[in-house]
Parts: sequence; C-alpha cells; structure tokens
Amino acid sequence: MANATVNELRKKSDAARDDLGRVLHGMERHLEQADAPGEWTARQVLCHLLFEPGWKPVALLERFATDTFPLIEITPGVTSVTPERQRMTLAELTAALDDQRREIFAYLETLSAQDLERKARIPIFQPLLGTDEVPLPVFVGGILEYHWRRHIEQLEKIRAAAGLPVISAGVA
Repeated sequence: MANATVNELRKKSDAARDDLGRVLHGMERHLEQADAPGEWTARQVLCHLLFEPGWKPVALLERFATDTFPLIEITPGVTSVTPERQRMTLAELTAALDDQRREIFAYLETLSAQDLERKARIPIFQPLLGTDEVPLPVFVGGILEYHWRRHIEQLEKIRAAAGLPVISAGVA
C-alpha cells in the first residue's frame, strides 16, 4: 500500500544508504579508527546507527497514535558496541542496518495515508521542529536520512584520518 509519502521517504533513505556505502568503501581494516583522540571509531558510529541491541523498529513505530501521543525518549550520543558487534565485519554491520531499513519500510508500506498521520511525543525533536509532536514519516526521515547523514559526515572524517581517498557522497 505504498503511497507518495513512503516512496519519498524510501528515496531519501536509499540515497543516504548509497552515500553511506560509498563512504564505507574500503574501510574494513579501519573500523577501529577515529578521526581524533576521544572521538568515536567507525565501528562505534555504525553501532550507534543500529541503536541498542534488540531494538525493534516496528515495535517503536507501532506506538505512534492519533490522539494520546506516547512519549518516546531518545538519549543522544549512545553507542552500543557489544562483544557480538565487536566481532562483526563491515559487511555484517551494514547488512544489519539494511535489515532494519527493510523492516521499517515493509511496515510503512502496510499503512494507509491516515495511519501515517500518527504521532508520538519525542522531546529530542523539539529544537529541530519547534514541537515534540512528531508524525511517523518525520520520525522515520529523521532516523534514516537526517541522522544517517550527520554520521556519514563523521565517517568521512574518519576515512580521511585513515588516509583513505575522499569519496564524494551524493547530495540529497
């Protein structure tokens, strides 16, 4: 039941994923690299994008409502590098991100235009939107496009610090 809103979200998310892939190309041996002391490594950035282990994106999206908006607290700056994630290759980390994206879009495609109007209260969005009442498509765009792009910039710095050639990301 994909509609124009979901199609546009997918287009922007696909572009961000393509840029992520370009920036990560050749970085397998540099997953533990940071761009400066005390900054996150490439592995930590990717684990951050995966959110905490066991995170179920659809379960979160199903909480959005049309009347009493649930409160969803997001703590910024958290990265969850578990022993399992520490052993993951670059291909495994990016596959896990792709799996999350597929799960999110498979869910969104089942929703009607009216369902896509559901909202949640998410305080971290207040400074960006001027409100904490966030519609489902805005949240998905926030995590799969805006959030990813901020960390793609971080990965570009890590890539440069590792001495790898600059690979220009596309412009969304």
